[in-house]
Amino acid sequence: MSEVNKELVTEQKDAICTITFNRPEKRNAVTPRLLNDLVVELKRLEADDSIKCVIITGAGEKAFSSGYDISAIGQHEDEMMRDYRGNHPLVAAVKAIEGFPYPVIAMINGHAFGGGLEIALTCDLRIATEKALFSMPPAKLGVIYTYTGIRRFINLIGVGHTKELFLLGRPINAERAQTIGLVNHVLPAEDLERFTYTMAMEIASNAPLSMKAMKEMINSWQKSQTLTPADEERVKELIMAVQESDDYVEGQKAFAEKRAPVFKGK
Repeated sequence: MSEVNKELVTEQKDAICTITFNRPEKRNAVTPRLLNDLVVELKRLEADDSIKCVIITGAGEKAFSSGYDISAIGQHEDEMMRDYRGNHPLVAAVKAIEGFPYPVIAMINGHAFGGGLEIALTCDLRIATEKALFSMPPAKLGVIYTYTGIRRFINLIGVGHTKELFLLGRPINAERAQTIGLVNHVLPAEDLERFTYTMAMEIASNAPLSMKAMKEMINSWQKSQTLTPADEERVKELIMAVQESDDYVEGQKAFAEKRAPVFKGK
């Protein structure tokens, strides 16, 4: 086992590498540094011909990842706008997962919320403990999510289920997540690692060129959905309107004060 830093731990065994978000005291909330290190690590593994499957998981038994560290939201006025230039840490991380040539499995050992859920969703396969919960809470916080992130959900679970997750903001359990196609398998906690690593070993024994070609083809089909220039401008206007609103400030303040937000639509 090796540490990229204390918050990101990797372990390689034969053709399988496990990457662990190691912030259990923060429910494995991801920070810009952790996400940047994840990108670097995936690039390193991509150059290692011996790696044929990657597993991403969280430390402890409570959370895969509770999402993007709330203290980082709003630090930069143009944070969400940077999504269009592709250099936001979360955007870069999910692109690195998507672009990794071999299968990536999310071993969801606990709750997966917000950006943590997008990370899991971007992986090629998702295997969850039966006690896991899944949530997209932007509407509860008065913030807005990226267009590219929402598109990933639509690609996987469809428009209706995506609207339910994002507009309601209510957590769903593992059984419901499997029903709507958000996860592939749900298992008792004691069986999660055995099942995941058995699957990873089977994947690693498959033909590398075949897997690489099929993953790239599937990703290419998903990328065909694009915004017109007019649509993109409208999305940017919506993002700025949210970021400049009183509700945006109220959502973060209420979260920090551990109280229910009072949104006024302004």
